[in-house]
Amino acid sequence: MKKLISQLVALILITCFSSLSLAATENKKKKAEPHPDYVKGLTAYKENDFATALMLWFPLAEQGNAEAQFKVGQMYLDQKGQRKDPSEAAYWVAKAAKQNYAPAQTLLGQMYLKGVGVKANYKKSASWLLKAARQKDNEAQFVLAKLYYYGDGVRQSYKKAAYWYKEAAKKNHLESQNSLGLMYLNGDGFKQNNRKAIKWLEKAANAGNANAQINLAEMYLNNDKVKQDKTKAFNWYEKAASQNNAEAQNKLGEMFYTGNGVKKDLKKAFKWFEKAAKQNDLEGNYNLGRAYVHGYGTKQDFNKAVANFHKAAEKGHGKAQMDLGVAYYTGKGTIPDSVKAYAWFYVAAASNVKDARKTKNALYEKLPAADKKKAIKLATEYKRKYFVRK
Repeated sequence: MKKLISQLVALILITCFSSLSLAATENKKKKAEPHPDYVKGLTAYKENDFATALMLWFPLAEQGNAEAQFKVGQMYLDQKGQRKDPSEAAYWVAKAAKQNYAPAQTLLGQMYLKGVGVKANYKKSASWLLKAARQKDNEAQFVLAKLYYYGDGVRQSYKKAAYWYKEAAKKNHLESQNSLGLMYLNGDGFKQNNRKAIKWLEKAANAGNANAQINLAEMYLNNDKVKQDKTKAFNWYEKAASQNNAEAQNKLGEMFYTGNGVKKDLKKAFKWFEKAAKQNDLEGNYNLGRAYVHGYGTKQDFNKAVANFHKAAEKGHGKAQMDLGVAYYTGKGTIPDSVKAYAWFYVAAASNVKDARKTKNALYEKLPAADKKKAIKLATEYKRKYFVRK
C-alpha cells in the first residue's frame, strides 16, 4: 500500500513539473512574439512612413514595451519622422536597456562612449556593453573588446579583448574577425600564430571587409613574421580599392609608381592617387600633388599640386607642409610669400620632416625685421591649427 502511495505521489509530481515546464515554454513563446502594433510599425518604417511607425510605437513605449522604446529612441537619434533630439533618444533607449533589452544596452553603451545625448562616460559605456555582450550581442562584444584593448573605462586587458573579439568573430562579425586576426599576428592576448591570423583575416576579407583586405596586403608586403608575397599584397589592395577604399587606392598608386609587385606604370599610379585624393585621403592628396609637380602620369601643373598639398598639409601631413613651404618660397603654383613659406616650414619642422628645421632657420635669417614678427605670429597660428602629434 505504501509503495502504491509513493508511486502515485511521484506520478503527481512529475505531472505537475511537466505542466509547469509546458506552461513556462508557452509563456516564453508568448513573450517572444512581438506586439501586433510593433510589427505594423516595422512595416511602416520600412516603407519610410515614419509618422505611422511613430504613431504605433509611441503608445507601446509609454506602456513599457522595450522594443518600442528602443525604436522610438532610435527615431529621435536618426531624425526619422521627428526632430533630432539625442537627449530624448537617450531617455527612451535607457528605458529599454533597463529592461535587459540587448540592442538598447549596446546603443546606450555607444552613446555613453561618444557622449551622444548623455555625458561621455567610459565606465558606464563599458557597463552597458558588458550586459549586452553577455547576451551574445556581437556588436556589443566588438565594442567592448576595443575598450579592453585600449583600456578605456576598464582595466586594459589583451586577454579580455581577445575573448570578446573571438566571441563576436565566431558569429561572423567581420570587424571582429579582422581585429582577431591582427591580435594573432601581433601576439596580443594570444600566442603569436600566423596560421590563425591569416585564417581570421581571410575570413573577413573574403566576405568583403576592406580593412581585413588592407591588413592582409600590409602583412604580405611588410611584415617580417610572414613570408612576403607582393602579388598577394597587390591583389588584396586591389580588392579593397575596388570597394572605393581610399587607403587601398593610394597604396595601389604607390605600387604602380614604384613598380613594387607590379609593372611600373605612372599613368595608373596617377589614376589611383586621383581616386584616393577625391575622397580627401591625405596621403592620396600628397601623392597626387607630387605627381602634378613632376608631371608623373599627367601634365605638370603647379597650381593643382599646391591645391592638393594644401588639403594634406591642413590635416597635418608633414611632407605636404614642407612642399607647401617650398611652393610659397619659389612662387610655383601660388603667389610668392616668404612669411607663409616660413610658417609652413615651421610646422613641418615640428613634425620632424627632414631638413625642415634647417630650411626654416635659413629663411628666417633672410627675412626683414618686420616680416620676422609676422612670420613668428603666423607660424604659431599654423602650428596650433595644422600640427598633428603622431
